[in-house]
Amino acid sequence: MIVAFENNVVCSDEKVRDYLLAHHADLKEDQDEDALCLVRLHKEEDIDGTDRVDLVGWREISRELYWAEGQMECNYSIICFSRKTTSLQMSVVLSTCNQLEWLEKVLWGYEAQDTKNFELIIADDGSRKETYDMLQRITPQLSFQVKHVWHEDKGFRKCDILNKGILAAQADYLLFSDGDCIPRKDFVSTHLCLRRKGRFLSGGYHKLSMDLSKDITKDDILSGRCFDLQWMRGKGMPASFKNNKLTATGFKRWALNTFTPTKASWNGHNASGWLSDILAVNGFDERMQYGGQDREFGERLENYGIHGMQIRYSTVCLHLDHARGYKTKDSIQKNRNIRKHTRGAKVQWTSLGIVKDELRGQSVKVNSYYDRYTREEEKLTSYKEKGGFYRHIYSLSCRWRRAKYHDKVVRAYQQDTDAPALSNHSGVIVSLTTFPPRISQLHLMLKSILWQTCPPEKIIVWLSEQEFPGRLNDLPEELKILMAKGIEFRFVSENFRSHKKYHYVFREYPDSKVITVDDDLIYPRNTVERLLSLSYQYPDTVCGNVIRKIHMDGNSFSVYRKWTKVFTMPVNSSLQNVAIGCGGIYYPPHWYGEELFDWKIISEHCPSADDLWLKANELKRRVEVTGGGEFYPRPIELPQTQNNSLQKKNNGKTNLNDKQWKSLNELWKLDELYCINGK
Repeated sequence: MIVAFENNVVCSDEKVRDYLLAHHADLKEDQDEDALCLVRLHKEEDIDGTDRVDLVGWREISRELYWAEGQMECNYSIICFSRKTTSLQMSVVLSTCNQLEWLEKVLWGYEAQDTKNFELIIADDGSRKETYDMLQRITPQLSFQVKHVWHEDKGFRKCDILNKGILAAQADYLLFSDGDCIPRKDFVSTHLCLRRKGRFLSGGYHKLSMDLSKDITKDDILSGRCFDLQWMRGKGMPASFKNNKLTATGFKRWALNTFTPTKASWNGHNASGWLSDILAVNGFDERMQYGGQDREFGERLENYGIHGMQIRYSTVCLHLDHARGYKTKDSIQKNRNIRKHTRGAKVQWTSLGIVKDELRGQSVKVNSYYDRYTREEEKLTSYKEKGGFYRHIYSLSCRWRRAKYHDKVVRAYQQDTDAPALSNHSGVIVSLTTFPPRISQLHLMLKSILWQTCPPEKIIVWLSEQEFPGRLNDLPEELKILMAKGIEFRFVSENFRSHKKYHYVFREYPDSKVITVDDDLIYPRNTVERLLSLSYQYPDTVCGNVIRKIHMDGNSFSVYRKWTKVFTMPVNSSLQNVAIGCGGIYYPPHWYGEELFDWKIISEHCPSADDLWLKANELKRRVEVTGGGEFYPRPIELPQTQNNSLQKKNNGKTNLNDKQWKSLNELWKLDELYCINGK
């Protein structure tokens, strides 16, 4: 639950509710206990619907209470809201500290952007209350979502607050700038247009004098006049080669970006990158003070294999002048020493970043083994497709190496006793279920989700009370330890077998993005990231990492074994695609109808093939499935979990998949629906 506060509001809750819904387009009223809550504080007594509470212990989570003086007891009432689901393309992280005049001008710069499909996260390194008051005044006038992430002023801690801003981001692509840099109207859209996998974007700024910084007004920003060279020259800006940043277009812009002697480093005032890459190097090093802290972060990205791309003449921002009282010789020298070590030792991961412990050392080794396993799996797939000599002879050494790295990954997870806690605010829920024969190995699978490059906000395991009558007492100690990491175990009275993984999460979280996974696999670290990336390209579709293609014999479905499993293909969305649960499946909010939950039909026609039941409902509602992209390996199977595998029953000798799909087809005439819509 996120808690927001308002002090000294003397009016009815209805008026406050109406005001918020009218002025914040991203809010809707919601009485759910996990909703966003507005807590209204009243100094006056005898207001209907309020209670009294001592709020001394709440100082740490409320800036109003932090700055409050005198008696801390007051009345309060609660109004519940939740945020409407949006498909954000970018999170902009903006650092600031006690520069409210400059920050206000920058906010108008983002209001003037030619795209609004972004959220703005203000990473506030301890500003005084005046900054908060300004944001309360300005934010309702803006047409995009603003988050204010703040911590107490304890000196220069920009890297700390940037890491907190990263954790607050909901998009998979992040743009970083400063609260003294006014963006041109195409700033965000250009970063989005130029983003590339395996790269980060390196921009620059156009520095202004103090007089010109003060002269620029809100109207100058919204109209774009402040980016007009002639207007700037009229305000006293001297002639300079750097003025090309304001005027370069087309071939000239390309040439200046390509042949500039300036290195494509990470510049905190104008740089962007993928969230997965940022998390892979553990964010910013919190030992760093002023002077090169952004460059050190970029150097670790380079060591990780993510290289900078120069765009200093494509993305323009105006840097407003200010003093730098936090700059000291000691901090500069300290940062130089850290950067020297980063470059010399090829450091990728900082131990004092978002994760502040030694957990990552084990994870780096696991990921290295999994990467090698993936390469062998990809080679083996290629040999199988070629057939003949390749399939039977060349593949032997490949199979041996794959088995070796498979075992190393499993042993590494078995030896690793810890995992990071969930701390992301992506709004994504990973949902799964299991049963007693697999419960002893489940902690290994859950760790592979906790170690994702783009971790979810929630992980929920649905368990039947019929199979676990002792509830938490029936769980192994390893799972109880993981509860402290944020994993939820929810016990339900019914036993819908494998269908539990989607049934309850869709019911309880209809507005959320959901990813279902299987309980017997160790997943590659980029599983969630890949699914979210596909969903951003095709927002209203189901997305899968492992895809089969429906095969038809004339106007009838062929047997399931002929539905080809596709390992690599261009990203595409189609009714022909079938998402397979072993790779994880992403579901957008509200894609389903009420018939999805009809257990009477499920138990009669499709009790053990949840993937096929979901596919049948997708065909009925014309919901396409998206898949494709780079090679995705077969996830590593956990030992001693395949004796009770549904895959063997459904697609093995008993061939339950064909029987259940035939039954669904007879019930709903799926072949006719597919021939009309699918082909």
